[in-house]
Amino acid sequence: MRSVLKGLVMTAIALSMIGASIPAYAKAPLKEVFVDEGIFTLPDIPCGTFTLTEVMDSESVMVTTFFDKAGDPVKVSTRANFFGTITNSATDETFPDHASFTETENIPKGTTTVNGVSYHYIVGGQGEVYAEIGHKISVTESGEVTFQGGQADLASDPDLASLCVSLA
Repeated sequence: MRSVLKGLVMTAIALSMIGASIPAYAKAPLKEVFVDEGIFTLPDIPCGTFTLTEVMDSESVMVTTFFDKAGDPVKVSTRANFFGTITNSATDETFPDHASFTETENIPKGTTTVNGVSYHYIVGGQGEVYAEIGHKISVTESGEVTFQGGQADLASDPDLASLCVSLA
């Protein structure tokens, strides 16, 4: 009997310790899935005598919102996988576009973290011509980057204008 009680007490202690380390949420996270809606399709990029236009081939986006005990959102995680094709209007040459990343907004801290491949363009004979790859933390409101681990072409070319030269 003593060994049974001792086992029950040890189990209760272990469960209470585990329970203390798991955050309590008022409700289950909200999961939303968006398929082939073009959320991450690039806008047309004007390049003087030609335009770069992207067509979405496929896209899968899952947004998960986590809530605190009061029911307020505390974290929004977006997982995206995008495939597209960019076409040069003057030459009709096409270039693949693939992005696969997770973006997490920490609402209480006011930060946004992006992990993965946001932009990555490779041109035959030239190699990689533009990339935003790795781990980036920024201030959500201002967009100020506080940490960047990996290639960060977006910082110096946010309009992707350099693609006009690379994809000409």
